[in-house]
Amino acid sequence: MTGNLQAIGFLFTWVLLWCLGGIGIEALLLQAGLIAPGGGSWAGGLGFLVWTLVIGFAGWALFNRITGLTQPAPATGASPWRDVPAALQPVLAELAPLENQQRRLLLVLSQLGDFDSVEYAQAVMASWPQLLEAGVDVRAIGIGDEGSADRFCSYTGFPKERLTVDPEATLHRGLGLYGGAEGFGGPWGNLLAMCAGIGSPGTLQEVLRGYHGGGRYLPFWIASIRLRNMIEVLSHWGTYVPDERWMTQRGATFLISSDGSLLYSWKDPGLLGFSASMAEPLKFLEL
Repeated sequence: MTGNLQAIGFLFTWVLLWCLGGIGIEALLLQAGLIAPGGGSWAGGLGFLVWTLVIGFAGWALFNRITGLTQPAPATGASPWRDVPAALQPVLAELAPLENQQRRLLLVLSQLGDFDSVEYAQAVMASWPQLLEAGVDVRAIGIGDEGSADRFCSYTGFPKERLTVDPEATLHRGLGLYGGAEGFGGPWGNLLAMCAGIGSPGTLQEVLRGYHGGGRYLPFWIASIRLRNMIEVLSHWGTYVPDERWMTQRGATFLISSDGSLLYSWKDPGLLGFSASMAEPLKFLEL
């Protein structure tokens, strides 16, 4: 719903500005005596044409700035951690050792009812054969309980044996992950503020990408998938989100080699920010 309102609002505002500007130009031309009241002229037509080109170019420039349509993808090499953080060591110790040349992809998901978690899991499952072929061992830890884990895995196809639930977001807090915006009247108010881009950099750009496809997908294709995910989560909200305290908590990604060294990491900066390159969430793996 938030994405729909943002897209409609952007279009409505720009059309309104175009109309008001056209009226203003006509008034100036009337005052200068270049056109007669109620009658057209080449000056009026030329002025309207120039204004249309200007407002159209400005609208495209702003839209491109917001969405990054023709801008290069963000760099994916930099990691917020240089080594595997201490808070992650106990989690890794409970997993079977990797074979030589294997890599472990550990997803620290936000709440399992969070649209980011659902979309990330869907991206992983879409590349599951390639991940297995490349020797990537995928594990995930998400905020929720057994009921939310069951529903999450049933909907996304993510293997339940590879998912661990953390009801108190203990790992997230231990890693110092972003807890989300604060001061907007509780979890729901904080979440809505982040949906509007407050304390959530990149969210509006990613919402708009869902409507134009980012040059790779059909227009509205991404938005339609997100709408379907929204319907799924909201239809089973109590199952997906047993504890609303963690609605704004963000996650992280870790890629670890077989010798235990950290190859790559990412810390979510806000909503719809679970990857440095959202159009290709697993680009850092170079599958």
